[in-house]
Amino acid sequence: MPHTTRTKVHEKVVEYWPDANPDDILSSLDQYGQEGTERGRARVQLAVLKLCEGDRSRLEDLVRMAKTDYRDVLAYAEYPEEMRLGFVGMRQLSKEEAEAVRRRDRQQYLEWLGG
Repeated sequence: MPHTTRTKVHEKVVEYWPDANPDDILSSLDQYGQEGTERGRARVQLAVLKLCEGDRSRLEDLVRMAKTDYRDVLAYAEYPEEMRLGFVGMRQLSKEEAEAVRRRDRQQYLEWLGG
């Protein structure tokens, strides 16, 4: 995914919580990425931020979820429509419809990143 940098993580933290100390929130986010098996630190942290939708009380749970299996937060943040449909729902779509779902998912994520 493009724009998955520490700078973008910081920008999103400030966007969601302009009155908070960003270092406090980054400290919580940094619980993910300390282990060698925890890949894609900035990308996963951005997914956590997107999923918490500015609700700081969800931050810790989402970081724990990422530490358990980072693919869960990535999937729900980056492919929300596809995840809502599930594997069975996606299989029921034509190839063109499934591609359209994936295009919409990508577009919504890129718009969120740019916002």
